[in-house]
Amino acid sequence: MEARATPIQRILDSNVQLIVPIFQREYSWEIEQIKTLWEDILKVYEYNYNIKAKDHDEISHFLGPIVRSEIPSSSVDIRRTYMIDGQQRIITIMVFLSAIRNRMRHLNDSIARKIDYMYLLNIEEEDENRFKLRPSEADRDNFTKILLGKTNLIDSPLKECFDFINNELDTREDLDLEKLRAIIVRNLILVNIDVGSNENPYFIFESLNAKGLLLTQPDLIRNYVFMKIPSESRQIELFRKYWHPLQMELEGEIDSFFWQYSRLDGELTKKERTYRNLKFELEPHDNGSIEKKLQHIKQFAQYHSRIINPDNEEIPEIRTRLRRYRQWDVKSSPHPFILNVYDDLNSGRISQKEFCEILDIIESFIVRRSLSKRPSNQLNKLLIPLYQKVDKSNFVPSLQQVLLPDWPDDSEFIAGFKKQNIYRSGVNRTRLILESLENFFEHEEPIDYSNESIQIEHILPQAGRKVENLTSEWKEMLGPDYRGVYNKYLHTIGNLTLTGYNSEASKKPFEEKKKIYAESHFEINKFFRDVTTWNQEEIEKRAEYLARIAVKIWRHPKGNKRIDEY
Repeated sequence: MEARATPIQRILDSNVQLIVPIFQREYSWEIEQIKTLWEDILKVYEYNYNIKAKDHDEISHFLGPIVRSEIPSSSVDIRRTYMIDGQQRIITIMVFLSAIRNRMRHLNDSIARKIDYMYLLNIEEEDENRFKLRPSEADRDNFTKILLGKTNLIDSPLKECFDFINNELDTREDLDLEKLRAIIVRNLILVNIDVGSNENPYFIFESLNAKGLLLTQPDLIRNYVFMKIPSESRQIELFRKYWHPLQMELEGEIDSFFWQYSRLDGELTKKERTYRNLKFELEPHDNGSIEKKLQHIKQFAQYHSRIINPDNEEIPEIRTRLRRYRQWDVKSSPHPFILNVYDDLNSGRISQKEFCEILDIIESFIVRRSLSKRPSNQLNKLLIPLYQKVDKSNFVPSLQQVLLPDWPDDSEFIAGFKKQNIYRSGVNRTRLILESLENFFEHEEPIDYSNESIQIEHILPQAGRKVENLTSEWKEMLGPDYRGVYNKYLHTIGNLTLTGYNSEASKKPFEEKKKIYAESHFEINKFFRDVTTWNQEEIEKRAEYLARIAVKIWRHPKGNKRIDEY
């Protein structure tokens, strides 16, 4: 390995082509980072040309390291190197130089041409070899247009960078563009690290990242995987076949996916340890076996996509259950388990019916624990290693048996269900509970709960969340301890229902509300037909009524024939 301080002009002069490997992330600098570099350039410009005394040395600005690995080439006319690290800075600088070049064409065309052949283009070369830097595929069209002086760019961070520097140059007419060019190419210094043919460029890249270069866990995983593949054509083939579709499938969820993927073996991996955990798993794979691992990753990415976006699941029975899972807003605890079970379904090791039963069991377990006020911080230890504990030859009853010691029974669940301030757990969870209670009655025509007119209703009104705002009629109905009843029961299940009327009606007296509930046609509102007052006693009665339904929806396995036979 050879490292030396090198100005930009030495990086870009002569016939050179810097190639960003296909697996590297696309240009991603934000305006704040671009602005910081621009301001640093202006500081050097200001000092060297306007402040510095004649007998003082010029100052320079250190940009950090770049790591390059030379590519063996049949061409003797052009030196091609991989940009293992540093491409974000180099691309930004070349965009700055392109903007200066565009303006110099109207002021001094010879300097504009000098910028072209010294820092942007290999004038004697053709096609892709013509450009001194070849970025990732996603950026290639825009970057090529910028280097060629075209302006019809598509929206991207690269276009934002180009627009930024053009706006800055438009507003800084005092800048001498030739001097600005000189500052950029002479006074911006990089530590240029050239990796020898016998050295692993990834180890150097990884070491630099550990010292503060901000790459995500998936960035590190991707780079590690593809640096195991020596052939560029093979890298391109596998990237297009596996990694690019994976990125498109997951979009902003790729970090979350790899975290869950790293926990498939039941290990309680912390998110920041995702890469370290997977690196250990990937280490034995070489160029020959890495494709099989990429197939595995891509397959599990498809499962993950269905979990986070149930509309991607084609089977209606599974899609419905995944929607409920998402609506409950379950954190990551059961995710590795469901990924593993999805693979069992896909491989034919379990049936669709069993898969649905398994999802029902997980939902019941989580809902019962949540509404029984069992500590949520225990779920990781219970659910992440769950798959490894289950007897796969008798999956469903074995799963119930494993979970049974930590699964609230009916008496505990009913007690918690009645007392829990359910509304405070969130609108999505509250709606799921109320919709599940309503669906228990098995309507001939399914209810469209996406209808915006269907709302959660507090029977005893919230009154702006202040007991003082209750009308005198409501206070009288609640009794002398109206304040205590309000504070204790307002957000509990006994005081919550579904309605399809305007929210303004929520402030009405109970007798008027009863009429509206009767018109709503919701089965859970038939309870109110024979109720003449609404107070603590009636709220508790209704909570008991709904709790008895809830235990039939989110069932406990105790007494279940299948588990008794296990």
